[in-house]
Amino acid sequence: MGRTLRELLPAELLEQTLGEVGQLLPGIGASAWSDVPAADRAAVLADAEKTAAREWPVLLARDFARYQREGDRVSYETPYFERRRRIVLSALAALLTGSERWIADVVDGVWLVCDEATWTLPAHASSAIARGEALPRPGDRDLDLFCAETGGLLAWVQHLLGPVLDEPTRRRIAAEVDRRVLTPFLEVRDWRWLVGFTNNWNPWIHSNITACALLLEPDPVRRARIVDLVVQGLDVFLDSYPDDGGCDEGASYWTRAGGSLADNLVLLYDATSGRLDGFGHPKLRPITAYLPAMHIADRWYVNFADCPAQLADPSAAYPLYRLGVHTGEPAARRHARAIRRQDDPLVPQIPSMLRVVGALLEPGLMVDEEVVEDQNVYLPQTEVVVRRTDELLLAWKGGHNDESHNHNDVGTFVVAKHGVPRVIDLGVGTYTRQTFSPERYEIFTMQSDYHNLPRINGFSQQAGRSYRATGMTAAGLDLAHAYPAEAGIRSWHRSLSPAGLTDTWELDNEPTELVWHLILNGRPVHDGHTIIVDNLTIGYEGDLLIQLEPIPLTDPKLATIWGPEITRAVLTAHPPLLTRTGTLTLTFS
Repeated sequence: MGRTLRELLPAELLEQTLGEVGQLLPGIGASAWSDVPAADRAAVLADAEKTAAREWPVLLARDFARYQREGDRVSYETPYFERRRRIVLSALAALLTGSERWIADVVDGVWLVCDEATWTLPAHASSAIARGEALPRPGDRDLDLFCAETGGLLAWVQHLLGPVLDEPTRRRIAAEVDRRVLTPFLEVRDWRWLVGFTNNWNPWIHSNITACALLLEPDPVRRARIVDLVVQGLDVFLDSYPDDGGCDEGASYWTRAGGSLADNLVLLYDATSGRLDGFGHPKLRPITAYLPAMHIADRWYVNFADCPAQLADPSAAYPLYRLGVHTGEPAARRHARAIRRQDDPLVPQIPSMLRVVGALLEPGLMVDEEVVEDQNVYLPQTEVVVRRTDELLLAWKGGHNDESHNHNDVGTFVVAKHGVPRVIDLGVGTYTRQTFSPERYEIFTMQSDYHNLPRINGFSQQAGRSYRATGMTAAGLDLAHAYPAEAGIRSWHRSLSPAGLTDTWELDNEPTELVWHLILNGRPVHDGHTIIVDNLTIGYEGDLLIQLEPIPLTDPKLATIWGPEITRAVLTAHPPLLTRTGTLTLTFS
């Protein structure tokens, strides 16, 4: 078994196999479209009709500039993504019906997108940002997530609808994708997502470059060269990935990390009838197992850092299913089918055509399979633990405070009862310029005081890789090094199980303050030595002052998941608990 993708997919094999690309997904007129289930067909067409009833969104320079001037990402990104989602929906409607009306709508969208000054989002326009300018210039080369995603979308439109697209449209697609995606990828080799940091950007961008090369590049030599660079780049990503398959960005980001890695491998496998098979890489099986392992119930997942607690994208079922097939992971196949059955729009806000069409047409997603019971999970490199009983799920993390999409959250935990999180990790609100700036940790959701963590002698956790967990095991960890030295902590051991949590500490001196925080989903009440939040009871012993602080959620991204309000429980120690050495136990039932 190859230890790298380059060993599994050597350059000479790429040259031999990529001379002619096979059939990837069926185009217009193919009989496969008549087999789409009636409910899916009706839902897609209804969504397309609703979207097409509105005018095409307009992209304004003033909205692009608002990112630099005000930190606002939403004003430009909303119409930007609406354009692309409409192209996907109209293309699907054309494939399902063959109607000229939908083909014409796709062509309108393609020309609008090809006329855009840049396919890069304002927050990712590195060239303009480096110049201190609010708008891009002609000739800027900023191959970000959504420049690549736009190229991939147009490549799929060309592939799926090619025979009914007019020649000028086909030529325009090929020229713009080459100018904005393929040529920059070949000529610039120091992309920050390749050499500066390694996270979901790497496989996500590469998956769209792979699609562009396989679907649009006419020169087989150049095609093989592009794919060879993709393989090299994916090895950079895999080299950085832990052996346990854990995604430190969380479950939803996995769909664009491990899931996008799958997109790349699916494209190469299918285009060559299985001759290019990268699924034998030794990290693929643990990567495949990660998403099912983080599932709580329904749309709920274990979430830390910027990861939202809900995943509402049925199209994510396709890459997970293909991983489950090629790595022999039945839990992944089962979970993919559960995702596919979600009552959410099949075309998400940021759609990828490979996934949407795959989710519509893959027959393996439509059948039942023997249920595989969820297991307890310990990811020793990622430092995440998930423990389950019949009623409760408890998950916690170690790690450090310089992870991808980091929050200052070493040692935080979540508790779900009967499939609903009650002690929670909020996740992150709507992205703004501040989210990925030096002022990131001024946002309350990033701070340890808004996670399920203590404040010790007036000190909260700090950002940076040196602020970390030590002694991580499947039963607990030490939090001392996640706090500054001024906090005077010799040790702070946190042991956890579904039954509860115990903090045991030793400080340099008698403490001035010990405060614990719990972030709660529901309407908690304090009754004696218990805090009751819906169906979860949290018990404690000792002299604690309990304050229940309502926190209104005005950010739409947070409110969509948690509702208009959550509660922070503040547990303040009084003597005799306020001591240099001591123990606090919380029970969950």
